[in-house]
Amino acid sequence: MRDHEYEAAAAALDSLTRYFPNDSDLWENLGDAHRGAKHTDQAIKAYEQSIRLNYGAYSPHMKLGTLLMENGKTGRALTEFELAVKADEKDTLARYNYGVALHETGRKEEALAQWRTAADLDPRSVKVAQALAMGLAEANDSTAVAQFEIAKALGADDAAFHNNYALMLDRAGRSDEAETEFRRALAKAPAVKADEYRRNYAVHQLRAGKNQEAVTEFETLLQSAGGLWSDTVYLARAHLQLQHYDDAIAVLEPFALGVESGKIPKSSPKVDRMPPTLDEALDVLGMCYRGKKDRKKAIEYLERAVALSPRDVTHLNNYGVALADGGMLPKAREQWKRVLEIEPQNATARDNLSAFGR
Repeated sequence: MRDHEYEAAAAALDSLTRYFPNDSDLWENLGDAHRGAKHTDQAIKAYEQSIRLNYGAYSPHMKLGTLLMENGKTGRALTEFELAVKADEKDTLARYNYGVALHETGRKEEALAQWRTAADLDPRSVKVAQALAMGLAEANDSTAVAQFEIAKALGADDAAFHNNYALMLDRAGRSDEAETEFRRALAKAPAVKADEYRRNYAVHQLRAGKNQEAVTEFETLLQSAGGLWSDTVYLARAHLQLQHYDDAIAVLEPFALGVESGKIPKSSPKVDRMPPTLDEALDVLGMCYRGKKDRKKAIEYLERAVALSPRDVTHLNNYGVALADGGMLPKAREQWKRVLEIEPQNATARDNLSAFGR
């Protein structure tokens, strides 16, 4: 086993279990050997037999739970980790793993409780500190940021940590620090996560008003991720902000019209997520055509955006502006008044009404 000769170890241990079928430690060791040899089903069976022979033992529950989690069997793993915690309430790893399983099954408050206990048991554990930060991120922004800082001080430095920390900093309004963490995440990202982390970074750039940088990142994503809906809409939005109207229309219009008409079904693998929604895409196209002074198309697209999302104040404000451009002031004022019914303090609608008369 120490020399990683797992096949030979499994054969020897299998032979021993025939002579000593009631030795729970032998069955646990056999599970370790099969796990090392990537014999998942045999490893599970060996750990289960060890548990049958010594149900209260901590170690086989932990090993079986970990193996089940690695193979996507979170529900079963949850039971094993719960039993491991009962067998040894002061084991940090058991608490941590139990929290992970709880979190993945949607029991987030319970997961957070396990990670808090694990952190109390071992305040120096890096992975517990990271898990606790992620748990807090769903509950309290300022506390979560502080916990991410604790994890960083303890030595957290993998790509996932930097990505999650960046998202938290971005949400907390600490844009410059978030950018630094996003860059670190990208630099360390494994291939399977590179597009996800780049997308988070690109959205951050768009939100921060760094539109040229956002264009560069989203263009890279269109090449690497196969031209997904979200990347396309966000790229067009960045072009719009830069007044690159033709570029925005060229990249977005065929895709948006295909989705709107149903020629591209929303179940298509390319339509990866909504948001951004179809009405957002139509709004972008409308504002691009407004920028090109094509009032007719601008009004048509913005009217369709409002029809899809009639309480979206951004669409209503933009539709009103396009109508005003076309000289349709009474109808434009109707849109801004609707905005104020939905959001009485909306400054854009108030300014528009003031500029164009009530």
